[in-house]
Amino acid sequence: MTDSPWSAQRWAFVLATAVFASVWVAVAVAGPARIAGHIDAAGEVTRWDSKWVVLTGLGAVGLLIVVVFGASGPLLARLPARAINLPGRHRKEYWMRPEHRAEFNRLMAGDLELIGAATMALLAWLLAATTVFSASGEASMNAWAFAVPLVVYVLALIGYTVYIAVGDRYRVRE
Repeated sequence: MTDSPWSAQRWAFVLATAVFASVWVAVAVAGPARIAGHIDAAGEVTRWDSKWVVLTGLGAVGLLIVVVFGASGPLLARLPARAINLPGRHRKEYWMRPEHRAEFNRLMAGDLELIGAATMALLAWLLAATTVFSASGEASMNAWAFAVPLVVYVLALIGYTVYIAVGDRYRVRE
């Protein structure tokens, strides 16, 4: 049996990207002509845009995330060791050795794909929530619809980054 390059992180990234693409297409086909382009912290709309302006902007951001995070494996393989920063000289020396570099690239690509998956899921939620609100005709949006997912995303990202930096995922295995 051979190892599959499709890790759980890669599946999560592909699934989140598919969800974002599905929301994007649904908004393109059935979304209102005008979508809130900016909503302040109180939930008040400060700018309305055509759905195509919103879809173009979020589509470009989504595409950039797909390219950068989705291609992290091949990009890491081409990155010289001097361009990689790891906490502790001993860790860097260990992981940048030729016999460990492929494993480092695999682990880091998985981490980046997981972060990319969370980011794509957040973008899908923000687009869906903004579109539903825009179609509702309400004057202001419940700010919690943005605040809660954004805070959860930021806290999860900080927590995972701390885990990567000080946890045992990248510990020296000698």
